[in-house]
Amino acid sequence: MKRFIIWLAIFAIVAAACSKGVSKDTFNQAQDKTSKALSSINQKLDQLATTPAPSDSASPTGTTGANGTSSTQNNGNGQFTPSGSVGAPVNTNNVGSWQVQEMKNLVKNPIVGAWIKRLKDPAPQLWKTYPNVPNPDVPGFRVVQCQDNPKNKCVPDGAEFGTYSWPFCQLDMCNIPVPAREYVIISGDYRFLDLSCGPQKGMGCLLLIFNVGDQSFEWKHQSVDAGFAVHGRYWNGDVLEWAAWGLVSNASASMLNKRTFAHPNEPLNFGKTGSNAGANCSSPTGCNAVDATIVVAAGSEIIAVLHTVVHG
Repeated sequence: MKRFIIWLAIFAIVAAACSKGVSKDTFNQAQDKTSKALSSINQKLDQLATTPAPSDSASPTGTTGANGTSSTQNNGNGQFTPSGSVGAPVNTNNVGSWQVQEMKNLVKNPIVGAWIKRLKDPAPQLWKTYPNVPNPDVPGFRVVQCQDNPKNKCVPDGAEFGTYSWPFCQLDMCNIPVPAREYVIISGDYRFLDLSCGPQKGMGCLLLIFNVGDQSFEWKHQSVDAGFAVHGRYWNGDVLEWAAWGLVSNASASMLNKRTFAHPNEPLNFGKTGSNAGANCSSPTGCNAVDATIVVAAGSEIIAVLHTVVHG
């Protein structure tokens, strides 16, 4: 492009000189001035080519990525780093092994605040099945007759196994839609706003996002590396600690290569006697530990972030 501009300028000068019949001395003087001008243009173009573009002051900042369109930048190795932040907590405390960051509007969501205080530590040894079916290993996990078919048993405090591995990523830029009163759980190295996990040998990464609001939302241009994802509905927001406990525990159990079942009597992982389904942590024996984070959002607003490490 630069060469094209220079040749275009020279052509214009020659054409102008020929059309006006100027003297040789005048033409030489004009040519000398033009050469100096072109040299200056050339230096300026070289400078622009090596100077990074200024940042866009209108890019999303704020504390929650409230418009959900976090801008991205290329860091030179094909990876993208989402901008924005989950927010500055107004209070940080611990619930068992969970570190809880409370955002300013958590006080406006007392139901969420209540179930967070009741959340139990991940127990991969208890959750051999997904929390969409009865689990006799977990006392208190309610079982009722299904409304659509009284012969079947349902878990009204659990979560739906919706769609898994839906195509939410393009290269390493991901759009993560979380419909109202639903969840998305992702295993894989990720960068979500200013939260990140991986890569770390032997450590798996798990991100669970709840949308407890009445408005669906899509977090755009996030980053997940070779992620496995499931999304679906949760059934009872008043006692969401059951779905949260079951989702994190069961996903961790599979990542840790403990004995798990896709459905009752349908083994998914066989523990030490078989290869890990999905080769979590890039290993046929699975991960040694799982870094687990729960993000609780109401539409576009993040109201709490919880974090723990699940050991095998």
